[in-house]
Amino acid sequence: MDKWMNNNNFNKILAVAFSIILWAMVHIDSAPTAQSTARLESKIIENIPIQMTGQDNDKYEYSMDADSVRMEVMGKRSDITYMFSDAYKVTIDLSKAEPGTSEIPLKYSLPRGVELISITPKEVHVHIEQRVTKSFPVTVVTKGTPAQGYQFGTPVAEPGAVKVTLAASEIARMAKVQGTIELNGENETVTGKRMKLAAYDANGKEIKDAVIEPASVSVEIPVTLPYKSVPLKIGYTGSLPDSLVLSKVTPEVDKVVIYGQEAALASVASYEATIDLSSINGAGTSTLKLDLKPPDGIQDIAPKSVNVTVVASEMAERTLQDIPITLEGVRSGLSASVTSPAERTISLTLSGARSLLDQLNKDDIKAVADLSGLSAGNHVVPLQVSLPSFIELSNKQRTSVTVQLYNPASSASPSATPASGSTATPEPSTEPVSGGGSVDEPAASADNGASEEPTPTVSPDGGDNPSGDSEPSAQ
Repeated sequence: MDKWMNNNNFNKILAVAFSIILWAMVHIDSAPTAQSTARLESKIIENIPIQMTGQDNDKYEYSMDADSVRMEVMGKRSDITYMFSDAYKVTIDLSKAEPGTSEIPLKYSLPRGVELISITPKEVHVHIEQRVTKSFPVTVVTKGTPAQGYQFGTPVAEPGAVKVTLAASEIARMAKVQGTIELNGENETVTGKRMKLAAYDANGKEIKDAVIEPASVSVEIPVTLPYKSVPLKIGYTGSLPDSLVLSKVTPEVDKVVIYGQEAALASVASYEATIDLSSINGAGTSTLKLDLKPPDGIQDIAPKSVNVTVVASEMAERTLQDIPITLEGVRSGLSASVTSPAERTISLTLSGARSLLDQLNKDDIKAVADLSGLSAGNHVVPLQVSLPSFIELSNKQRTSVTVQLYNPASSASPSATPASGSTATPEPSTEPVSGGGSVDEPAASADNGASEEPTPTVSPDGGDNPSGDSEPSAQ
């Protein structure tokens, strides 16, 4: 090798070779640069999303007048053709934005080797509102039908109310929070079913931006037979000890719910629970538990039992004077007048608890003579006496009156026959009853009709006064 290196011709050849190599390197490296510069191209990229940064979503609601931009960029064909659109980033910094509306410039980042020619828009208007949280009740909508003969009851959501967070302007137009449950053919109560919630405005349009907490609730939907609520009435069997009377009977509820088919429900107007009075041994207050059983044709009843507070008291008596007699049912064209008793009032001796008797006055008692179907003449008519609850007539008093029916157009005055047999002409009743209009002063006596003494009728005023077979003994 040393021999070659010392050879002058060899060194010359080697120098020429290095020169050629250097020349080639310079020219080969510069040529592509010129070609690359010549191949730069532009491209338009649409719908690049604007990404928000620095926002406080817990405190504010943000809205912008644009959510994407259009970019025109320049670069090598390979850089702008094969680069994915998500490599282009456009952001807006909201960290210093205040509530209200403001114009904020956009920031962008591009892939390496790509330059921006233009961006539209360069800034956006941002509206910032305070977020508001408000509680709303949950509305449950059921779709579908239960099993034949059954019906859906009122759904119950747990929790029954949720919190909704929205911008102040949005929450002002909110109307309800609602979910839908789809059912089909159920014949028993549906429990534990989850239901997703959505917020709606007054027009039924969903408000998409609403944040609902919790987003879903548990729902229970009763599935029952048809039902209706009927009054609870108290009946009586047995009898109290001779010295006792009822003074107050109070059930803990005044209505019960019965379940059954529609036809069976329609036939039931009320439900009667019966107290056995023989179970009460002394004066005072006692609580009786009555088991309630469904009536015939009814599948179920609620509640299954009811507590009734019963107050028994020592029996007392009181006589009330001047109870007015009312005439009803006068045939058309006739007028009526009470001829006996002459005072046209009656006195009644009543029995019951002392506290109830002391509260009585004559306006609490109604004595009615029913003249329906009677013709002109004198008639002995039983009085129907209506008494307050737990008040009775004492000693089976006879309560009847003599009434004269007459034609007011007759010239003769109506006459009365007193019990002594003597003939008298009493004045007409201070409250005569006319079937054909106002009562004129009678002018002539009507034909006396045969009359007989009927058994008096006593009717309670519709309260829980035990009477007849169903009443406690007052002896």
